[in-house]
Amino acid sequence: MSASITNHVVLGACVALIVLVFVFVLSTSPRGSQMKYSVFCLLVMCAASLGAGLGDHSWSQLRQPQLGSFEGTAKVIEDPQWRNGGVQTVLQLDGERFIVYAYGLPGRRLSNRQAGEVLWVSGDRLRLEASKQNRLSYRHIVGTFAVRDVSESFGNGAVLYLSANNIRTALKRSAAVMPRDEGALFMGLIIGDDRQQPATMITAFRNSGLSHLTAVSGQNVAFLLTVMGPLLMRARSSWRLGLTLFVLLWFTVVTRGEPSVLRAAMMAGFVALGSARGRDTPARRMLGLAIIVLIVCDPLLAWSVGFWMSSSATLGLLVITPQLAKIIPGPTWFSAALSTTMGAQLGVMPITAIIFRSAPVIALVTNLLAVPIAGLVMLVGIPLGMLAGILSQVSSGTVMTGCVTALMWPVEVAVRWVWWVAALGERMSLQGSVNALGWGIVALLVISARISAWRSI
Repeated sequence: MSASITNHVVLGACVALIVLVFVFVLSTSPRGSQMKYSVFCLLVMCAASLGAGLGDHSWSQLRQPQLGSFEGTAKVIEDPQWRNGGVQTVLQLDGERFIVYAYGLPGRRLSNRQAGEVLWVSGDRLRLEASKQNRLSYRHIVGTFAVRDVSESFGNGAVLYLSANNIRTALKRSAAVMPRDEGALFMGLIIGDDRQQPATMITAFRNSGLSHLTAVSGQNVAFLLTVMGPLLMRARSSWRLGLTLFVLLWFTVVTRGEPSVLRAAMMAGFVALGSARGRDTPARRMLGLAIIVLIVCDPLLAWSVGFWMSSSATLGLLVITPQLAKIIPGPTWFSAALSTTMGAQLGVMPITAIIFRSAPVIALVTNLLAVPIAGLVMLVGIPLGMLAGILSQVSSGTVMTGCVTALMWPVEVAVRWVWWVAALGERMSLQGSVNALGWGIVALLVISARISAWRSI
């Protein structure tokens, strides 16, 4: 069996598996009145066939790119970032995506661009290295582009991209009044932009179990809708659903459509649709619908680790957290916070253990200390950051700079707290068998609490 056919089969199996799992979640009682058993079986077979077929088609498109010389307009797909003395980005050429590593003058010109903008380029389209094909597949990258020249002029692209880029520019100006590391973390917490974060910060967040904070997900979407809620509630009921979906689309563009954002926005969209129809749909069903729709629309998401982690963490929150909340002793605020943290960590643990060889038990402590403060940053960060960014642009001078700094100072303190928790958590993180022993102790405590709960009944 060739490597190409193997990739097709593996992707089809992954897609089918995901769809099957979440179809099962979607139907809580396949023999009940909601879905007859025969219909459920038919849906399972159709889902498996559709997943395999779409996976094979997607891989075929990736393996047959247009190669050779290119000269013309290109659309910037990913925000450029400096790496190893050059600029890395993704350009769309004739409908296909190519990863770019640019140096010198072309690199400097690309570094000033943002996603959605259009510019003129010339260069050569080359085949992607075999070692990078699977890793870059979910981003629909078909090859590499060796840049020869990049125009200094550019176009803003679609109106939605222009609006999103203006928001990101305003937030960058507000982050600039903070120290470099805090500003970089601020951008990561509110819109998932971690390009300026130093390697030590990224490592600390990963080793302390807090890396999910800089990946925009359901928490960010929930806070966005909370901030926009008063405005949405003032709209007519006939307009409210459309405006809510537009806000979700806008935020998806602002955060660059990462897999975790797509999952969260899709779930929120189904919640809004259910509310508009006057139906209270279970959260597990919303998750199942979101996963199915996204996988059908883009089967290559099956190769995204972020997509798996986001979905698994959400499933842990929906399935494991309610059970833990019943048995963890202590005041409500403590048991609710701990059960939420444990549910998400246990949900995502199989993936982090396999992919990153890491499942730090210290995450139970660091999440309790950092998540509430990070949540406040997410809640007030965008409105305050936009206000500070606008003030810094329309006015100048020492007085105005002082006002902007004072406005962002509480946010800076909160961001610094999250950074300190991550650094301390990394320092105290257990390794190897000691970490496994820590999880064993946690499991024994949970079992003990469960037994005590049974005896008290």
